[in-house]
Amino acid sequence: MKKLSVVMLFALLLAACAAPAAPAAPAAEAPAAEEAAPAAEETTGYVYNPDREMVDDTDTYPGAVLYTEIESMLGTIPLPAAGTTVGFVAKAYENEFWRAVKEGVEAQCAELTEAGVDIVCDVVAAQGESDEQGQLNLMNDMVNKQYSAIIASPISDGNLVPGVEKAHAAGIPVINAIGGFAREMDVYVGPKHYMSGELAAEWIANALGDEGGQVAVIMGMPKESAARGRTQGFGDWLEANAPQIEFVDTQNADWDRTKAKDVMDTLIRKYPDLKAVYCNNDTMAMGALEAVKAAGLLGELLVVGNDGTSEALQSVKDGELSATVHIYPDFGGKIGVDLALRVLAGQVPPSVIYTNQALIDPSNVDLPAEEVIGWTGLKFAE
Repeated sequence: MKKLSVVMLFALLLAACAAPAAPAAPAAEAPAAEEAAPAAEETTGYVYNPDREMVDDTDTYPGAVLYTEIESMLGTIPLPAAGTTVGFVAKAYENEFWRAVKEGVEAQCAELTEAGVDIVCDVVAAQGESDEQGQLNLMNDMVNKQYSAIIASPISDGNLVPGVEKAHAAGIPVINAIGGFAREMDVYVGPKHYMSGELAAEWIANALGDEGGQVAVIMGMPKESAARGRTQGFGDWLEANAPQIEFVDTQNADWDRTKAKDVMDTLIRKYPDLKAVYCNNDTMAMGALEAVKAAGLLGELLVVGNDGTSEALQSVKDGELSATVHIYPDFGGKIGVDLALRVLAGQVPPSVIYTNQALIDPSNVDLPAEEVIGWTGLKFAE
């Protein structure tokens, strides 16, 4: 097989290395199983190690590394065995962010297929971002079909644990792509959420200057690690670096646009001197922005989001959304495939691998990603 070079983008990160659950929506119906996907048991080098070190928090795990370090640590990416089937279980495609992760997974598999590699990728999603049981059903279906490896973005830190345990019992590795942290999974691939909050806090502090003022956070689901880490990083950075900033409130909106708009309405009434709000994702940021515009405060009350969705980036270009922390979800999907193939081949990567992120505002929103975060070529083994 000729050498395949896949170009991917990634950040030079600066660090070294979600309210009670709503009742679950009706379970998503698993795809009809016409035929079990072919497994590659005879060629996989993966062996689940029940005694491996368990990670309690991706943001504080001392063994975490940057994705840019993986090739030097493990070498080129092994090509998969013929008949390899990789599944991806997303949250919900109603959210553009998860569609972007899906597109990254599909794009990476398409690159391999075009190069003549016999690989199948199956991508599915729950009915909504609270459909925890439905997402678990989808994952269990992949295990029952004996998929070679599974990539998942858990809705919460615990909803996919039974599926992960079932996968491991069947000899199937599970890679976490940016989702709620489940310590039982083999590898976590995604941004350092604490750093996302730090980047947002630093940008807001610089924007407000010495005058400072009151700021607040609209939080995602507290039962998910991303919401907790982003909120904690935001507050900690302000406390340590911006005494002129008063962090007055944190309110949950469960990643939902309409809830965030309602929360923002409340914050505006409660804090008439509020100067900025950081939302844990762009969906909520766009809802908060609607409330800010309705109150006639556009340009006076800063709104910063997180994720880098196309709607948010366009809003920054239009001079409405102040900024967003871009975590490049499509690249996260590609990297998830990379790590799935490495683990299948028997490589043992670090349990936590940080991916790219960057603060995007009017100063760099028009720049291509290559200029914002850098790039390098990744090589597959021959």
